[in-house]
Amino acid sequence: MVLVALLIATLFALFAGQSLPRVIAAAPAFWAHGVLALGVMTLITAAMQHFVPVLTRGRGPERWIARLPWLMAAAGALALLVFADVLDFAWVGLAATLGLGAAVLMIAWMLRRARQALGRPHPGLDWYVAAMACLALGLAAAALLPLLPQWHAELRLFHLHINLYGFIGLTAVGTLQVLLPTAADRPDPLAAARLRFDLKWALGGSLALAIGQACLPPLAWLGGALWAWVLGRMGLAWWRLYRSQILSWHGATPLLAAAGAGFACSLIATLTGSAPLTLFLPGFLMPLLSGAASQLLPVWIEPGRGSAWHGEARQRLTHWNGVRALLFLAAALLPLLGYRCSGMPALIALVWLGFTLALWLTRA
Repeated sequence: MVLVALLIATLFALFAGQSLPRVIAAAPAFWAHGVLALGVMTLITAAMQHFVPVLTRGRGPERWIARLPWLMAAAGALALLVFADVLDFAWVGLAATLGLGAAVLMIAWMLRRARQALGRPHPGLDWYVAAMACLALGLAAAALLPLLPQWHAELRLFHLHINLYGFIGLTAVGTLQVLLPTAADRPDPLAAARLRFDLKWALGGSLALAIGQACLPPLAWLGGALWAWVLGRMGLAWWRLYRSQILSWHGATPLLAAAGAGFACSLIATLTGSAPLTLFLPGFLMPLLSGAASQLLPVWIEPGRGSAWHGEARQRLTHWNGVRALLFLAAALLPLLGYRCSGMPALIALVWLGFTLALWLTRA
């Protein structure tokens, strides 16, 4: 139930981060850290602890490892207090150090689980380790902010982009290549090989993009090109195998595919000079979490129930997901065309899904 609560809380944080800044005066960094540091960082850490035992065919996390998401949450809450002007900016260093400690412990735990795995671990585990390493780099940069004020702009930009396209991007793309075939109820026979081959390009692209945005602009375009290669291979495989499911009106597949398209649009927007969060949150993160929620919530709420109940629950949660996917795609494409208020279609889709989830949870 912890994962369920974290997922719903993160969806609510996304709604608040998109809808409330025009109503409640607060620094943009406050809203960004509410979504990303307090919400997404905590949720991804908890989700990794759920998926790593599956990828390594091992048992669940030990008690002290299971508490690491709460350490991440404490780090995010401390950062929020800083950007709400409750604490001095120097406290950013402590918040980042807490998160960095949790990230290092997560990496050590995942590597130990890989060594103890029965047989060769699924290559998705390597994507999680790389993603957590990117988070550690981003938090290390944040910890240096109060100590190196002369490098504030460069460290802040590196921190932002390595977290968006390294930590979140690697986690999301690594998970999507397993989750979308599961949602489509049809395996992708080349997914594991693609994950094994493409990690170096995705990780290299994330590092090049973050360094390029911080201080070496040509590197950012190299990072975008490397990510384009990875996303292109994934997209072509999906179109060949799952075209009918992607274009359907119902199911989790349309939303998960829309998230992949939104990630590509976010990369384009970043490389062409747009503020990355303007598109990243409504065009990528919202459809990603919405699709994951509609696919995974039944399993997380009732892991022991029969498959018939899970199938009926998914059918309810994913009804008209194709329309929601179109709304999220509009939120991803409109900023590239120069339109303002582009987040409104995503908010409509998110609120619609929220009512669907609430109605289902009251009856589950």
